[in-house]
Amino acid sequence: MVKTEEGVFLVITDVCGKGVSAALLASILQGMIYSQIVAKVPLAEIVGNSNRFLCEKAVGEKYATVMVGRLRPDGEFEFVNCGHVPPVLVSGNKAQRIEESNLPVGLLPDATYAPGRRKLIPGDRLVLVTDGVTEAENSAGDFFGDERLELAATASNGFDEIFNSVRSFCGDKPLNDDCTVVELTYRG
Repeated sequence: MVKTEEGVFLVITDVCGKGVSAALLASILQGMIYSQIVAKVPLAEIVGNSNRFLCEKAVGEKYATVMVGRLRPDGEFEFVNCGHVPPVLVSGNKAQRIEESNLPVGLLPDATYAPGRRKLIPGDRLVLVTDGVTEAENSAGDFFGDERLELAATASNGFDEIFNSVRSFCGDKPLNDDCTVVELTYRG
């Protein structure tokens, strides 16, 4: 998260692959996105610039899913989802998936990216996860999935409930991917 006079910025990425090359790509993306946020570059341009850079440099020939959003003090949430797991907006006791999405960064140099918007009211929560959460498997090979994520996210202790639900669902089966959860509550 990055806080500026324009609001709070959320960024979550998931790099294809593992190891040193994936870690380098994540680090490069973090620096590129942060520097553009503080330079007040529009969100769609931030991911477009990051995409072109990755495509031109062929950094380990990898790509990444990215979700970058800005929550303004008035509750306006602007976001660009680049192939990432759709965020969950929890309002009251209802969970809604924010489905607008674009291509991941690093795949096509001429890809264009369109932002989406939502108006949040005090008490609304945004929950962002990596696919390690929704694709966590139990011993039968079933995925944790979107429905279980939405149910866990609506709990009053959403963040902890998500991790507890994933652990309970997987049982003794070890996770095969990173599980990252970012939760932001809009207070108004």
